[in-house]
This record gives sequence, C-alpha cells and structure tokens, in this order.
Amino acid sequence: MKHTIEVENFRPHRSGTLYGFVTVFIPQMHLRIRELTVHEKNGQRWVGLPARPQLTKDGSVRRDDQTGKVLYANILEITDRATRDAFSECTIASLVAGFPEAFNGEAAS
Repeated sequence: MKHTIEVENFRPHRSGTLYGFVTVFIPQMHLRIRELTVHEKNGQRWVGLPARPQLTKDGSVRRDDQTGKVLYANILEITDRATRDAFSECTIASLVAGFPEAFNGEAAS
C-alpha cells in the first residue's frame, strides 16, 4: 500500500540547519506525527523524526561534552535508509507544496 504524507502545518524556527517544525498526517494509517524537524544544508533538505531531550540521573538536560548542545533520544525510528529517505523526500515535497515560503530567508546566526 502506498502512503500519502500531508503536511498539516509548518512552524518556522531558524537555527543552524533547522528551518522549523511540521505536523504530518498519513491518511492511510490514520496517523498524525507532530514536531518533525525540517532542515537544509548545502542544498540538501531532510526531515527529522520527533525526539526528546536526554536527561541525567538528577533530571537535568544532558549536553554534549564538547559542543554543549542538548542530546536527544529517538522516539520514532525508520529502520532502513531507503524508506527513511523516501519519507523525508515525500514530506519535503508536501511541505514545499503547502508552504512555499518554508525555505525562504537566510540561515540564523
């Protein structure tokens, strides 16, 4: 069964490669996924599945020792590269069709 991915909304948020967040709906599965990240770098665009911040034993957010960036744990995972790439490509196409301004503007500093 072929699945359709519909981007229901886009929330811009520029930071590095991040352009914002989307909610997608896959009608054939009656599945809505919120807070997918949308990225672009060097002409390549991709979508990241939702993740949650990793926490330390004391409940604070865990950060990378070298960069200081927050570390995240996957909530959902597409386990093979071809399917992951197809999902990302289809989502980006739906995003651009519904929100053509999504990739406008300069990268955030």
